[in-house]
Amino acid sequence: MMLKSEIFDKIQFLFETYKFNDHNLHCIIYFNGNANKVILEKALAMTLDVVPILGSQYVENVNEPYWRKEESSSFKEILTFANSKDEFEAFITSKIDVLIGPQVKACLLSSNNDSLCILMNHMVCDAAGFKTYLYLLCSLYSTLLVNPDYKSDCLLDGDRSIKLINRQFSFGDKLKNLLMQRGESNGSIDLNFPMSSGEEIKPFVLMYEVKEDRFLAIKKYSHGHNVTINDITLAAFYRVLYQILAKQDLSISIAVDMRKYLKNKNINALTNLTATAISKIHYEPDDTFDDTVRKVSKEMNLKKKNLIGLNAIVKVSLLFKCFKYKHVKKLLGKGFHNPMIGMTNIGILDSKKLCFRGTSIKNAVMFGSMKYRPYFQLALTSYNNTMTFTVNLYGDLQDKYNMETFFSLLDKELQFFNVK
Repeated sequence: MMLKSEIFDKIQFLFETYKFNDHNLHCIIYFNGNANKVILEKALAMTLDVVPILGSQYVENVNEPYWRKEESSSFKEILTFANSKDEFEAFITSKIDVLIGPQVKACLLSSNNDSLCILMNHMVCDAAGFKTYLYLLCSLYSTLLVNPDYKSDCLLDGDRSIKLINRQFSFGDKLKNLLMQRGESNGSIDLNFPMSSGEEIKPFVLMYEVKEDRFLAIKKYSHGHNVTINDITLAAFYRVLYQILAKQDLSISIAVDMRKYLKNKNINALTNLTATAISKIHYEPDDTFDDTVRKVSKEMNLKKKNLIGLNAIVKVSLLFKCFKYKHVKKLLGKGFHNPMIGMTNIGILDSKKLCFRGTSIKNAVMFGSMKYRPYFQLALTSYNNTMTFTVNLYGDLQDKYNMETFFSLLDKELQFFNVK
């Protein structure tokens, strides 16, 4: 069976080709106790049939790429077992072979309290789609634990196309946004995060955890000042960038889940519907944290009023409408432009849906693809009132030190919310 390759499938593939990122999504779950290995493996295998694209191989070197569904039983070791923390960490930074499949795999580190890492091919879906998958996996696991003979009749094989978003807007909306929002171009950011030029690189992930008391203080501030948590974290990010770059005109590329424009958000498929927009502020050296939050909130509210994210959707739709895939591939090869600094707020992992029967979860973290230098992205998720920031990169020891310094500065900014 052949499945259509959608626009964002192709774009994510080319992101790897031209060394922007390695198009793997990550989720790490830290248990209080032990998961049932047999049931977990069975649930993972079952998802390959519930979501056919996951049990597929990607065929790219043709005029029009496509997905080819394979027999799920042909994929071995969808779940592997780590014997040490080093093996587990090596899995976290590994890649899915999209040409061979499957498009999802997992690794369990057994101890007194198990840890589970799940990798998903970013070509298949964005963070919102990955959440849908994780909740499905939890549901299958919990059901199988009670009834090992359970057979799911669920099938996620609906429309995955960008048309889901394009249909929500008139031609006038699109034209106006294309002409009036030129500043949303991905090539409009010229800021670079400090990176090493060392050649001994390897992938690494760094995390910074915001504990419950501080996170609740952030939520309280958000409600009291009529701003979003995204505004607050973006403001902290800006303040750290100013300290590192010593520049007053600052820009950050931000991810926008375009599902916000859908009347019916229950999409019967895993897909990519995330666009990007460019956030900009002018920073004054004597700005307080409150000042920065106000600037960010004003900027973001204006963008929301002007249909944030639509500009990117219109541009990418036009690109693939005007040119065949092989021409798009060549065009991007000659002039691949993406902002160097970005942030993605993956949001809340719902503890009522992300739960495995019989084993509680201490914390869960989702983050995106591993970036290649010189690209830098900050990601954040929350689970049970614990917020976790992540940075992941192919870099060397100097890059790792720079990222650790970044988190140290971020921690100082967020001390604004220390409970007194």
